[in-house]
Amino acid sequence: MRSQEPKTFWDIEEEKTWRIYLLFSFLILLYFVPIYLIWLIIKFIVVVRLSLSSIEVPYTIFGTDTIIVLILSAVVSYIHWHRSNRRVVIRILHLLGAKYPDKNDEYHNIFQNVVGEVATAAGGIQVEPYIIPTGAMNAFALADMEGRNVIGITEGLLSRLKRDELQSVVAHEMAHIVSKDCLQTTTVCALFGIYSEAITQSNRLLTRVDSPPGPPFEYGMRRRFNIGLLSVPVIGILFISSILAQLLSMFISREREYRADANAVRFTRNPLSLASALYRIGTGWRGAGYGGENIAPIFILNPIYSRLDEVENFWADIFSTHPPLLKRLNIILNMAHADLSAVRSYLKKRKRLRTAEEIQIPEPRFYIKHNDEWLGPFTINQLKTLDFLNPDSILRPADQTRMVKAGEIYDLAIFFKEREGPLWKMKRLCPDCREWLIIKEYEGLHLWQCAYCDGLLVEIDKLPRIFVRKEKGYTKRVQRIAKLLSEETRKKNPHFTLLLDMSQPRRCPKCGDKMFHKLYSYSYHIEVDVCPKCQLIWFDKDELEILQCLIETAEDNA
Repeated sequence: MRSQEPKTFWDIEEEKTWRIYLLFSFLILLYFVPIYLIWLIIKFIVVVRLSLSSIEVPYTIFGTDTIIVLILSAVVSYIHWHRSNRRVVIRILHLLGAKYPDKNDEYHNIFQNVVGEVATAAGGIQVEPYIIPTGAMNAFALADMEGRNVIGITEGLLSRLKRDELQSVVAHEMAHIVSKDCLQTTTVCALFGIYSEAITQSNRLLTRVDSPPGPPFEYGMRRRFNIGLLSVPVIGILFISSILAQLLSMFISREREYRADANAVRFTRNPLSLASALYRIGTGWRGAGYGGENIAPIFILNPIYSRLDEVENFWADIFSTHPPLLKRLNIILNMAHADLSAVRSYLKKRKRLRTAEEIQIPEPRFYIKHNDEWLGPFTINQLKTLDFLNPDSILRPADQTRMVKAGEIYDLAIFFKEREGPLWKMKRLCPDCREWLIIKEYEGLHLWQCAYCDGLLVEIDKLPRIFVRKEKGYTKRVQRIAKLLSEETRKKNPHFTLLLDMSQPRRCPKCGDKMFHKLYSYSYHIEVDVCPKCQLIWFDKDELEILQCLIETAEDNA
């Protein structure tokens, strides 16, 4: 049997063109059928009424009115097309809750740099990086008619990929943008997304809680009546949207993923890194339930696991937007002359060490001369909390007699440069020691730490990023405490007694208001202090590490 010849560039471009035309024709048909059916019903009623009045009017199904309805449908379709593609990238990013990278986050900076590198290699295309704050593992690309391009990744995937794997994923998404596959996919999702917006607006009307003046009973009756009226179109829209989600998928070719994989390998020259990244995504949570299911075609893998995606037949080619993962992996691995066992060993080598060595290294201590008096001794971190510390400050090591300037000590020299940045200018006081907090790098983030009690102040929105990142190992002491807390939690009648005496509650390091002392959750019995106003949470020494260890252990046992 003669093998199928590979498609040329012009074949692919021609295929994209007719798919766009077919999509617009389908949209016209989508409006023409219901409008024309309604018109025929109205026309039939009018003819029947006139016939009862002895006025004979011929009833025809097709005629001049058919052309008029067709033109009307084309106009409505054009308006729909134009409206749905207007600000489509912004709407989808809002739907996903995607955010621009945090410049103070090391992981985000790496992602931003990789996107910039790949965009430059692709010809200087302007691409915006975005990150979805979820522990799911997936990546996506968007493009619109105005020339705006976006490559996004979830926080969960970003935390698990090494740089070469991240580069392969970004190269895959860049291939979609360069080949204009992304524009077609975004257009299809936009046409369907207009119905999702209608559902959202209807839900807002259904859940309104403002009560107009009048008797409560009368308002309740009116509200139930309004809900009854509005629920009909909502159900109708939901039904239509579910059908459209399946029908519109036929305009998205599964082959685009194969082409993007091949182009990513061609760019990175590392098929194993792309295969390992796809393997990570395919064997983890891709984002089902997060909100991106209706726009699944934009993702590198379908957020919802579907059996249809894993088979190859006529119906799968029509209604599935992603090819089988196993076939994609085999094609990529064939380029590297490897198999799945190579991917597993590749990932095993990169697995971090869970247990960190607990090495007790005595910190050097220094006396500092201030107003002709020697103060101290202080550790390097404790010196950073002193307002009067400057590069010319005279220091004397605790175990020596020689004196040095603070600027001559390497760690302090770096500190003096960093102190001019905006983070160090945001002063925070330790709620226990009443000393200034210093900046500490933790899992790629900047947190505030007390140099005296080792407590940590964390912004609540940074906690999900910390929990999905598994860069830090844990000492045996931390693991032992986490195990004891986990066993206590699994008891039938766990004790929720707070051990810390809070007769004098801690004050928020930022605003000074009283903080709420509580357990982090009923699943993880870590005592924390929370300021709801500033969205800050205080952990005592090692508590954040213990909480991380508890969460990772729960994930491993799930």
